[in-house]
Amino acid sequence: MWGQNRDPWDAYHRAVEESKRRIKAEKVHAIQRRLTEKRRIARLPNCPTCGEKCEYNSPHCVSCNQELVWAEYLVGVPGDEVQLHQQLTMDEKKYHKRREKRRAIRKKYADRNSRLESQQLIIFLVLLTIAIVGLFFLWPQLKLYLR
Repeated sequence: MWGQNRDPWDAYHRAVEESKRRIKAEKVHAIQRRLTEKRRIARLPNCPTCGEKCEYNSPHCVSCNQELVWAEYLVGVPGDEVQLHQQLTMDEKKYHKRREKRRAIRKKYADRNSRLESQQLIIFLVLLTIAIVGLFFLWPQLKLYLR
């Protein structure tokens, strides 16, 4: 630091600024971690008995100590296994239906865009052809004006 003939106050100022930037970045990172955790907790399922949030695949509810049964992301009490699996299959069918609908929409827009591009290419070729033919027929008259 001192061997490069720098001003000591400039080096101090740079160190302070770097420290401020680092502290600010750490604060932003901490806020982002807290927001991520809040979002994760908000997405957790509720206990069917007391309504408190339950961690995935936990065997008992933390607040009411009720035994829980899981079907992937769905939670219920013992005896609800059949209903949970029915709900899960219905959710999967809805998901696949929405997915196919989105695919159809994307395909429709892709077809529309390819049609538009081909139409633009045809229009360009027609105009280019007209320009070339026009230039070919008008060249003798243009020669007179260019002299």
